[in-house]
Amino acid sequence: MSKIAFTGIPNARDLGGIQTADGREIRKKRLIKSGCISGATEEDIDLLLNKYKVKLIIDLRTDTERKAIPEICVEKDVTFVWNPLYMENIQGLLFTKTDREVIENHLEALFILNKQADETTGYAMEAVRKMIKAPDFDADQYMACMYRKFINNQIIQKQIKQFFGMLMNKRGGSILWHCSAGMDRTGMLAALLMYALGVPKERIIADYVQASESSQDAVDLIIEKLFPTSEACWCEYREQAKKLFAGRECYIRSFFDAIEEDYVSVDNYLQKALELHVDNLVRLRTLYLTDPDD
Repeated sequence: MSKIAFTGIPNARDLGGIQTADGREIRKKRLIKSGCISGATEEDIDLLLNKYKVKLIIDLRTDTERKAIPEICVEKDVTFVWNPLYMENIQGLLFTKTDREVIENHLEALFILNKQADETTGYAMEAVRKMIKAPDFDADQYMACMYRKFINNQIIQKQIKQFFGMLMNKRGGSILWHCSAGMDRTGMLAALLMYALGVPKERIIADYVQASESSQDAVDLIIEKLFPTSEACWCEYREQAKKLFAGRECYIRSFFDAIEEDYVSVDNYLQKALELHVDNLVRLRTLYLTDPDD
């Protein structure tokens, strides 16, 4: 998964070149995941349109995130679709209060990564500080819990199915999907997509870790914002914050473990929860994998 050197779009990566179990590769310049694109420069937009031929942009952010940082208008030939994995006004009724807090606190934390200096960011930073400083807070348990929350919720499943539907119905050009930081929501969808395309699970996990490690500068920035090094008493909190934002291997493993615990296998999850049957998988692989003889 190669990093794309955009100036104003964080964590942008082309899935092209990743090899499947049968020796094929994901086609380059077809599938791109990233953080929020609202900071795209003119040069970034030129790359999106002319080098990567982006024709569809899928926004996974919540309504609150989108209102705080609106989507940019690239050009009329690019289709924008809002497909939030978490909808505050609906899923707040379906999750328990604790579950809802886990997800909403995490979204607030990721929101800070966009480097926006406004009242909303200030509120989010204070909420995240309070969460991390709580006596019983454990970042590993928190993140594993957060990833598991996205497995069985029916509305989230519906949004994931819509994501795959858009991929199967797209003809020509490339597709970019993004959230705020380009880490968890985009990462989970990328993991499911790669698995559906036939990429071995261990390779998916390795790519997730590699992508997270290359985002260390952004992680260091947010940690310094939350708990400045000038405050020596915050050393313990900085360690917890590193775990929270670093995208560690145990988190993506927790995601797969939760699927396998509830659905026996990832293949079963794709078929039963997401309704990706054999013909759907064949279509995805036809669209996004190189031919065996290439």
